[in-house]
Amino acid sequence: MTNTIIIIICSLILIAYLFDISSKNTRIPGVVLLLTVGILAKIITNNLNFRVPNLEPYLPVVGTIGLILIVLEGSLELEINAQKQKLFSSTVKSAFLGLALFSIILTVGLYYLTNKPILTCLINAIPLGIISSAIAIPSVKNLSSYNREFVIYESSMSDILGIIFFNFLVLHNSFGLGTFTSFLFDIIIIIALSVVASIGLGSMISKLNHHIKYIPIVTILILLYVITKIYHLPSLMLVLIFGLFLNNVHLIKFDFVKKWINPESIKAEVNSFEHLIAEVTFVIRSFFFIMFGYYTNLKALLSLSDFVNAILILVFIFAGRYLIFTLLKIKTEPLLYIAPRGLITILLFLAIPISHQILEVNKGLLTQVIFLTAFAMMFGLIRHKKPA
Repeated sequence: MTNTIIIIICSLILIAYLFDISSKNTRIPGVVLLLTVGILAKIITNNLNFRVPNLEPYLPVVGTIGLILIVLEGSLELEINAQKQKLFSSTVKSAFLGLALFSIILTVGLYYLTNKPILTCLINAIPLGIISSAIAIPSVKNLSSYNREFVIYESSMSDILGIIFFNFLVLHNSFGLGTFTSFLFDIIIIIALSVVASIGLGSMISKLNHHIKYIPIVTILILLYVITKIYHLPSLMLVLIFGLFLNNVHLIKFDFVKKWINPESIKAEVNSFEHLIAEVTFVIRSFFFIMFGYYTNLKALLSLSDFVNAILILVFIFAGRYLIFTLLKIKTEPLLYIAPRGLITILLFLAIPISHQILEVNKGLLTQVIFLTAFAMMFGLIRHKKPA
């Protein structure tokens, strides 16, 4: 049994690696292939009566670690300068308006379809309105630097905003001035903690001489993420700010900060740190989507009623996205098509309280939406053969 498990794990990693390499030429998103592998593995093990330990309860754990690493990997590629101020502004507006518009439309649709309370409908709508950085960022490696940075900023901000709004709604039954004041206070706290944590972790990178130092730093970052999440703070901001800090440490001008960190030594370490994060992220992300595919209910996945709903959701996503891009004067090709749903959608769906669950919003529908948005992205990337 031990040898069999090792062979299966190694085989899955190598298959995922082949998918990652081939996606550069085929433009087929790796997530589609990984989900398919998980689904096929389920069919094969069922037919062979091969007993597999139930790992489904650990899916949120793998997904959360994957999310942290994916956002960190993306933020390590971003540079802050005056020339990119317009780009950052456009991506924040696009992420916010896209999430808000889609969530409102789907909330209204769910309200008339299910007669559930507006709050319940909105809680179920938000996960489907979030662009997945876990799928979007790895899929745009061959695009121009502008398009690649747009996707990294937009998908990361969509993740952060989606998680903030979702947690805000789940944690409150009533909304007033005190609720929103507390919400703004949480934002200020997490920004302050992020700055302090970034300086502390940056100091470790620049001053530690031990041959093992990147894994402890990532472990501390994950620990800080979980602790701040326990206190219902927008913890993903901590990860994004830390990544931006490392890649833009040369911009720091404060002498009291330079006492704790050495910008030159950090700059020399960032490249190695980024490579480590990329490789670990690849493994975690691959196993998450294979596991999700494996534990997807095939009957629900093939449901015709869910498929009709998934098509409607797809229309809402891209019609709203086209409208927002037109208003913001953002070039549509190929960015219009890069709005996949994925890891965050799944994690938030699993986090919906029982009291707010809606039968029509199920795992089969989610999987269909993930496949459809991934195929739409694939279509856009195939059309866009030359970098802008």
